Amino acid sequence: MFRKNDQHRQQSFFSAQGLLPAKLREKLLISWAEAFYQLVLCQIDETIFAPLYSEKASRPNVPVNVLVGLEILKSGFGWSDEVLHQQVCFNLQVRHALGLHDLRAEVFTLRTLYNFRRRVREYANETGVNLMEKVFEQITDEHLEMVAVATGWQRMDSSQLLSNLAELNRLELLVAVLQAVHKQLPEAAQERWGERWSIYLEGRPHQVCYKIPNAEVDGHLETIGRELAAIESEVAQQAPESEVLALIRRVLEEQYEAEEDGSVRLRPGEDVSADSLQSPHDRDATYRVKGGVPYRGGYVVNVSETADPENPVQLITDVQLEPNHTDDATLMEQSLDQQAEREIEVERVTTDGGYTGPQGEAACEKSCARPGCEEDGAPRTSGDGRSTRGT
Repeated sequence: MFRKNDQHRQQSFFSAQGLLPAKLREKLLISWAEAFYQLVLCQIDETIFAPLYSEKASRPNVPVNVLVGLEILKSGFGWSDEVLHQQVCFNLQVRHALGLHDLRAEVFTLRTLYNFRRRVREYANETGVNLMEKVFEQITDEHLEMVAVATGWQRMDSSQLLSNLAELNRLELLVAVLQAVHKQLPEAAQERWGERWSIYLEGRPHQVCYKIPNAEVDGHLETIGRELAAIESEVAQQAPESEVLALIRRVLEEQYEAEEDGSVRLRPGEDVSADSLQSPHDRDATYRVKGGVPYRGGYVVNVSETADPENPVQLITDVQLEPNHTDDATLMEQSLDQQAEREIEVERVTTDGGYTGPQGEAACEKSCARPGCEEDGAPRTSGDGRSTRGT
């Protein structure tokens, strides 16, 4: 059952702030913890998370703004979940930042945090709405107005992010897929197919592949293709809407070619697309070569930030995370569109050369066509060699 968290606005006699000596209390109230509490925690619109909870009368939820704040602090400080929990238990600044003023109050368990993440992820998969992104946009827009930051001139850049996955060669990838498929089969099917796939299930993928001579690799790649085609027929009948079937079909389509007789033939390596599966444990991660450097199993993050030299501070206005084969010009177009929906006016964007080209020009021209935007179409080059383009 969803309930907004207003308890943090009521000071308890047993609050850390009330029990601290005056000098320490003053230091606490001018520290980052008070700024986080006032500018982040108190600004979070918890109501957008209400669909994650049952409408039936039941035990109230752990405060949503606290759970969201935990994720922000974890990311900002680079903590593990275990360290995060210790900080909440014993660090007065962290507790103050999260509005956990009463030292007698029970502290959440890590399972609560894991369940919250699962609900947010499932909601995003079902609706396409990233609630954490909505929180970022809501707080950012409020801060832009509060500080009166000019958004007309922005800078934009992207960076590669690697998923926390082992780098797999082609045979290791297909062995990993076969193992993942086996784990998701019903118990009876696991036993039957496990005997048939025993050579590929004895150890981790690299341990299995280490024993296979180079001369036999292609033969095993073909064998795994035939096994995936065989299990695909069975799973399609028993669980036509399952994730495991989607995984099998994706790999068959990306790594193999279907023959007229129903068999499959291994695709040449150069015919496998860059957006093909890199690991069955992270199905969105992709492959890209940028600047001569290969990035296997990762993403690209694109960040937009205000850049007007007259601003008292500069604020990040938009963040995107996409599979790493996404072109920079596409990311710029998405960012300009998303900011326009939030009524953020952008008149000039400073980028590097990766954003140039017909698609980048088209994105800027589309932004120019919006009401209230000044026409200034031709790209210019600033003194540091970065492309500055008017929208």
